[in-house]
Amino acid sequence: MIKQYGKPLENKKVYLGIDQSYTGFAISAINEEGYFATVYKPESSGIDRLKDLQAHLIDALVNYEIIDVAMEGYAFGSQMANMLGELGGMVKLTLRDFGIYPLIVPPTNLKKYVCGKGTGVPKSHILLYVYKKWGVEIPDDNAADAYSLARLVAGMHSLSYEKEVYTKLQDPKFRER
Repeated sequence: MIKQYGKPLENKKVYLGIDQSYTGFAISAINEEGYFATVYKPESSGIDRLKDLQAHLIDALVNYEIIDVAMEGYAFGSQMANMLGELGGMVKLTLRDFGIYPLIVPPTNLKKYVCGKGTGVPKSHILLYVYKKWGVEIPDDNAADAYSLARLVAGMHSLSYEKEVYTKLQDPKFRER
């Protein structure tokens, strides 16, 4: 099942944000027109699910002219660390096949970029801040994360803490190569 948010973009030159998850793989594309996001929740399992998620990612990559991509880094201590590692590796290898080396954004940095602080922020606050700050109503937390990642990699910042996070992430250690 794929849910869509925003409206399809006519100008295909975009920044992408990817919030990779087995249960809600979100991709958001943004440019001067606005944004378009998809959240894919495959019904398959195991390696078939990984392959289905890869196909969804490839569909997005072939439909856009990508300027840059950000993906969420790993949440250390996750109970599904092995599976998330496989998924993250698949995303990175697929992006590499398209000549793209993503910006890896640690979850605490993404939270700080959106909410002004990186710890103690529940997922639901990301939805609220995306709406309050940018006027974008996205009812899915994975899509809201992907939207925020796309804004971040596009260099969209007006508040000091947003600029601080963006500047910090320009360090080459956050760029997958």
